[in-house]
Amino acid sequence: MLNECLDCNVKLILEKVKKSVSFKDRQLEIEYNVEVCPNCKIEYASVDQASDIQFALAEAYKKQSNKMTAAEMKSQRAEKHLSQTGLAELLNVGVASIKRWESGLVQSRPMDNLLKYHLLNEDCCLNPLSGDREFAINRAKLVLLEFEKNLKIKLLRIGDKLLYSAKYLWYADMIAYRDLGKSMTGATYAALPQGPQLNNYRDLVPHILSSNENDAEPLTEKEKKIISRISNRFPKPQQAYNASHNEDAWKMTPIGRAISYRLANTISEFED
Repeated sequence: MLNECLDCNVKLILEKVKKSVSFKDRQLEIEYNVEVCPNCKIEYASVDQASDIQFALAEAYKKQSNKMTAAEMKSQRAEKHLSQTGLAELLNVGVASIKRWESGLVQSRPMDNLLKYHLLNEDCCLNPLSGDREFAINRAKLVLLEFEKNLKIKLLRIGDKLLYSAKYLWYADMIAYRDLGKSMTGATYAALPQGPQLNNYRDLVPHILSSNENDAEPLTEKEKKIISRISNRFPKPQQAYNASHNEDAWKMTPIGRAISYRLANTISEFED
């Protein structure tokens, strides 16, 4: 730990600093302790102080963005007599995730929704079967066309039952919900013996084929990156089909029932 300013050779003083700091997409007001040069006002933070500053930033960000803070997580866990391991099991995540969220990492919106669901009894997912998006047939076609471009294969065919195409769509919707807070298409998926499948897929196929993808809400760059990741992971449709049968989200849902987007955090092929 430094005792003197490197520029002024003046003894440092421990001060409580209040500052407006830009963090992620917000301007935050935080307060922290740090060594300060009384002459040039340069701040010198020890490893512990730097960690405290990062924690203060994360807590302020969570509070401003209406996410559970680390303090709230700990107090609610204690009230429900839940250990970090117990909460991790409820959320189907590793205990390391709980430890990170309680020590300065900002949780994603879907994970925050799950935390509030289990700790505060708040159901923040407006529609757990559509991923908080209204279903848009033309956007489903747009997503599949983006997959075709990445995979360089034809997915949309007349008479097709979406046996393989639906797996790509499902992964895109689930990962988008988990990472971005909203599914890509708003589609509802049923757990069928052949894996996750679009609900009422037989009726939807002709409508998807005849829809105009140019009328759909354009894909964001983040959504395109998700589609690219999935395409790179499963360059062949059979790979996506096989992988979907290993996912807990499908295994945990009774055959014939709709798969909840709350299970998006269990997707094992693409870790958060």
